[in-house]
Amino acid sequence: MKQSAEWEVTENDEVVKEARKTVNASARFEQVISVLKGVRGSLIGTTKEIVGEGKSQYIHSYRGFRFHVKDFKRLFGKGADGIWGFLAQPVWVTRKNKPAKEYSRGSLFAADVIRFGGTFATIFVALFVSLNYQSFFQIISPYLDPVERVSSLNDNVSGVDNALREKLLRSPMLAVAGREEGDLLSYLPTVGPPENRIIIPRLGLNIPLVTPSYSSLLKEDWEGVEEDIQTALTAGVVHYPGTARPGQAGNFFVTGHSSYYPWAEGNFKTVFARLHELNVGDEYWVYYGGDKHRYLVSGKKEVKPSNVDVLDQPTNRRMATLMTCTPVGTTLRRLILTAQEVDPTTGIALQVGEREIRTAVGPLPSALPI
Repeated sequence: MKQSAEWEVTENDEVVKEARKTVNASARFEQVISVLKGVRGSLIGTTKEIVGEGKSQYIHSYRGFRFHVKDFKRLFGKGADGIWGFLAQPVWVTRKNKPAKEYSRGSLFAADVIRFGGTFATIFVALFVSLNYQSFFQIISPYLDPVERVSSLNDNVSGVDNALREKLLRSPMLAVAGREEGDLLSYLPTVGPPENRIIIPRLGLNIPLVTPSYSSLLKEDWEGVEEDIQTALTAGVVHYPGTARPGQAGNFFVTGHSSYYPWAEGNFKTVFARLHELNVGDEYWVYYGGDKHRYLVSGKKEVKPSNVDVLDQPTNRRMATLMTCTPVGTTLRRLILTAQEVDPTTGIALQVGEREIRTAVGPLPSALPI
């Protein structure tokens, strides 16, 4: 009896507790598996229902679309037949002292459209030309007398060449120094005009260069900047406020009118009408503060008025930009001519960096001036 009592199992036995824990955990695991299977079945069923509903709706929509397309074709064909039948109807037009002549409604309608369109186009062209006649005359005038045009170009080029030749002759560093007036005069600097000017030999232009007030620019009042530029354009071409000066590192930016209202004030409303004739390699000169600067055109492009990147200032280049509106008589785009400042005598580029570093001119307006 003692031996059987030693093997008696009670509720407090650790083995029993562990066994019951294992049974309970297994039961809970089975419950979780059952729940997950139920969720999986629900998701699969719901997905099938959604896919099936979408498929049925797509099929229904496709059939409806085909029906509407067929109906549209039927209605379009019926309408086209009706219109064609109407336009093909004969009409007899009476003429003075002549028998009536048969026409179709379509031919009469086409004649009226052409007549109206031609009249409208004629009026538009007449108004456009009358508003911009000064610019167009300036563009075509050199071609009216080709001999005079060639002579004018030669005179402009020879004038610049003579100026360079005289400078070389008067330079004490050259072997030809003093050949012509090479005494004391050869040691004196060239005297520039009393006002700032830009000279474009190819176009025969010698224009005042005006710098407007900086007050509106400092206030970031772009409407005021535009007004200042428009006011300055009545006196010549404009050095855009805030851009580099000739001889400085940066972008010396100049803008001028290619066309403007005939009744507006000023004598420089068409000064840049022929700017598009300048090509890469052409030169122009700038007198600024009594100093003479020479530029060679290096690029030519058209940009949108909103492209204000052309005002950017490179920190290691001495460049310049000429800008005007194009096509003539519109403000649709801007013609941009970029140039490199070169030595007035040798033509070697001045302070050209190995790579271009573009920096903005500070706060920029939303559009370029007109």
